[in-house]
Amino acid sequence: MWSAKLEVNGPPRRSRDGAPYVPTRQIEVVTYGVAAILASESYRKGHLLVVQGSDMIARSFESTDRAGNKTVRSVVKIIATAIGLCSRYSMVTEGTGPTQRSDASPRMVQGASAGSTAEPATAA
Repeated sequence: MWSAKLEVNGPPRRSRDGAPYVPTRQIEVVTYGVAAILASESYRKGHLLVVQGSDMIARSFESTDRAGNKTVRSVVKIIATAIGLCSRYSMVTEGTGPTQRSDASPRMVQGASAGSTAEPATAA
């Protein structure tokens, strides 16, 4: 299982004093299996990700702050089927993208391959 909390900017709103602000929401993204292994090896804090999910679960709970006031909070969790780097603000290339593996990862599940490491043939 791989899990990460992503910050999502909501639509701009006006605050009580009239100044605009952009609310930030936190969404937990969870994936399982080989996708979880590859995600843990590929993505780091600060990467801009695109997530496609099969299920979105919302729950709410009560918490108390330091002053003892009770507040209701909510959490949204997405079960991800596909995760990838976003190219909206920067180009994704081999050198700046996810880290490259030279050999099969020791954490790969049985039967999964890490790809071929053979060099391509060159024409003379």
